Amino acid sequence: MTLTPRLADALDRIHALFGGLTAAPGETSCTYCYAEQDIALLRRPDVPLPDDLLTSFMHEVPNHFDDHPAVIRRLLPQFFTWLAAGSFEAIGYACCGLGRAGWPEWPGPQAAAVREFIDAWWDDFLRRDSSPYDITDVFAYCADLGGTVTPLLARWADEPLGGLGDQKLARACEAWEQDLLNDDAGSVVPWWYWFDLDEPIHEVQLWLAEHAPPRLRAAGADPGLATRIETLALPYDDRWDHPYWDAADSSASAAETN
Repeated sequence: MTLTPRLADALDRIHALFGGLTAAPGETSCTYCYAEQDIALLRRPDVPLPDDLLTSFMHEVPNHFDDHPAVIRRLLPQFFTWLAAGSFEAIGYACCGLGRAGWPEWPGPQAAAVREFIDAWWDDFLRRDSSPYDITDVFAYCADLGGTVTPLLARWADEPLGGLGDQKLARACEAWEQDLLNDDAGSVVPWWYWFDLDEPIHEVQLWLAEHAPPRLRAAGADPGLATRIETLALPYDDRWDHPYWDAADSSASAAETN
């Protein structure tokens, strides 16, 4: 898959800053879950890991490693290359270790490079005609990697009205609407593995209510979807008292009669 210049540059920065790093010299990891020879790979710089082992290490709980951030830094060049190429088939597999490695507190250039890669990958996805990944999975993963939905929503708001970003927004709203309307945060795919759900869910609900309706209409989505998304700005009870539902019930009854 051909990378956009921004994503290619972001990946180059990751390789320049994290290439050649290893896990801590004394890293022992969890010998119950991994073989000694697998753990030894973490102590060898730039040696490619098998896909299944890379996936497992990148999504392992932090207490499986003596120095979890060092392990993640060791794996980032190969993992981000894999992710950018569209070859990571297990996206959404579990909570990614990067999001739990405290990367915003890493040295400034490293933290900036990680943030830039996440933003560039999201930007690339929004403007790409086709992708092996689904919008809900990419949004979820970017939020998980970065620990926040705010920059993802801000970037989405900058997309041209009626463009590819709005088509993807329509697909996301179709996938999320019932859970968001019901305030059922635990069932919404992007956040099911987050511990503190209320704040990001509320942020997404309010953002969608403000920004999504004109974009959904521009994308040619079901008009009813745009109206339902608008109700996310209302308190829960007011949401379900909205006149839309009475009109929708009347239309459904008329259709059944005919």
